[in-house]
Amino acid sequence: MKTFINKTNIAYSDHGIGLPVIFLHAFPLNRSMWEGEMIALLQEQAYRLVSLDWRGFGESDIPNDISPMTLFADDVAALMDLLGIEKAILCGLSMGGYATFAFLRQYSQRIAGLILADTRPGADTPEAQ
Repeated sequence: MKTFINKTNIAYSDHGIGLPVIFLHAFPLNRSMWEGEMIALLQEQAYRLVSLDWRGFGESDIPNDISPMTLFADDVAALMDLLGIEKAILCGLSMGGYATFAFLRQYSQRIAGLILADTRPGADTPEAQ
């Protein structure tokens, strides 16, 4: 599915019912990286599983300018609003974790929990870029 968020068409998936978990993908991948985890968790029938393609990745539109992590966080909040999700567990890997930290700084009241892997709260050093 796609929706228009913050001047960009954002692709996303939404499956299941229950406690919302939003999966935030790593660079340079897309939401399909979470397919195995989502299939396994859907078997438990206890979770609403949402994933999205960041702007410029997967099936989402490519923006005309650079997108800061704060905008990625705004995209997640807008998608939550669209889907009627007040609070969610955010699961971020690598760059998805950077966006999760940005979301935490801007929308902490909307977080039910965090799952973070291979990430850090600050930007990459010039050497890592």
